[in-house]
Amino acid sequence: MISHATSLPSDASLIAKPPMSFIHRLTWYFLLLMVFLIPWGEGLYDGLARFVAMPTLGLTLLMVVLEGSHRNFSAFNLFALLLAVWYLIGIWWTPDLDWGLEILKTYIMLIMMSFMFTYLINHEYKFRRIYQSYVLGTVTATGIIFNNFLNGVTGPYYNRYTVEHIETDNMAIILALGIPMAVWLYTQWENKFAKLINVAFIPIIFYGIFLTGTRTGLVTGLIGIMYLAFTQRKASFNLKMAYFGGVICLAVAVVSLAPKASVERIFSIGKAVSSGDLNYREVIWQHSFSAWADNPILGNGTGSLGNVLNSYHVEFKWAHNAYIQMLTENGLIGLVIYLLMLASLVYYAMKCRIETKFFLLTLWVTIAVSQLTLHSQNLKEIWFVWSIIAVHGYYYSHKDARVKQAYSQGY
Repeated sequence: MISHATSLPSDASLIAKPPMSFIHRLTWYFLLLMVFLIPWGEGLYDGLARFVAMPTLGLTLLMVVLEGSHRNFSAFNLFALLLAVWYLIGIWWTPDLDWGLEILKTYIMLIMMSFMFTYLINHEYKFRRIYQSYVLGTVTATGIIFNNFLNGVTGPYYNRYTVEHIETDNMAIILALGIPMAVWLYTQWENKFAKLINVAFIPIIFYGIFLTGTRTGLVTGLIGIMYLAFTQRKASFNLKMAYFGGVICLAVAVVSLAPKASVERIFSIGKAVSSGDLNYREVIWQHSFSAWADNPILGNGTGSLGNVLNSYHVEFKWAHNAYIQMLTENGLIGLVIYLLMLASLVYYAMKCRIETKFFLLTLWVTIAVSQLTLHSQNLKEIWFVWSIIAVHGYYYSHKDARVKQAYSQGY
């Protein structure tokens, strides 16, 4: 049985459902469905999650009109808006206007979605349910990937497994983000079945990562496992040893049940790093830096990477590194805005209590590390997690500040 020592004190507000109007309730249910679909919905009708997002966004805007403005507008929202503005400005000098407009349209939708997330997810009751929806979505995605494995349906690269229409490396990160969420849910739910089922989800999701055969997925998945270990730091020595033995057994089971090719590829990470061979990434990075040097402050323009790399005989529109792509296309100004947006998330997280702080930082580090080898800055699942970190940290940092103030005043 897992220790409850790290669970936060019981709080009725964690369970009590906040009052919601009919429009609010309808929007909330649409949002839960959308978040559940994020990890796997692309495999249905080529984008069911995006299809559900449209009425959810429309209902959200209706709520703004009927019920008031955004009460949790934070520094994250401000920098996200500035980033969209800079992408718009970058259209003026991009050499690939058609692709640049596609990227701009994507970012405008992402900014609107981030507004929707931070507007609607604003209560302890909602935090639990929104994380649970995402975790259930990752387990569903793992089930689809496992079914593809059983039926020999591989993805487009290196005979690996994923959900249709979701790039394999991105799929691994989507799954990895579900692990710390499942851990946090087990520390929050008081119902024993809910706690047990979320713990059981952790090895299932980790197995899904192995099926993708993604090396970055292994690293980011282990970050979530480390967070699980952190939540058990106050457990007894015997219980810790039992956990350690259980983890070893589960690790052996995961490796044994995963396809040999995926396991070999995942464990080739050390060889890939030492040899400098990261699937041609180092060549892309080298030439991206060379292209950036031509216009270091403003960048080469929104969506310009594929065009500017052509002169180096490199045919990639993505740098496989979010920071390098941002630097090459949008210059130092764009990268600084992006980093300030990420720094604002750390700022709010650091003002929370230690349990909340480490949970939010685990999500943050998972994405920040993954973006060293992936170009996930334009994915809705990443922006969902950025947004949830923002609103979660903002809410709890202000709540904890109010509690401290009341305590200092003797209430």
